[in-house]
Amino acid sequence: MGQVCQLDKRMNDAGLLRLMVSDPLAMNMFNTLGYLRGELGKENRRQRVGLGKRVLELGFVKKILLAMYNKIFGWYYS
Repeated sequence: MGQVCQLDKRMNDAGLLRLMVSDPLAMNMFNTLGYLRGELGKENRRQRVGLGKRVLELGFVKKILLAMYNKIFGWYYS
């Protein structure tokens, strides 16, 4: 923040104006643009999840798929 104050002081001393937009285009350090898409400020609505997604999230299905992934990964990098 000290560098921002120094930048402001130097620009003021040079007689320059610093223009900024009224609304932020990127929030925080994560470059999230949810504000522009209208996602911020809305309550969290429960979204419908498809059958395929629900099946993939079942414990035993997830374990089998992760074991297969791990085996293929081992074959690939051994």
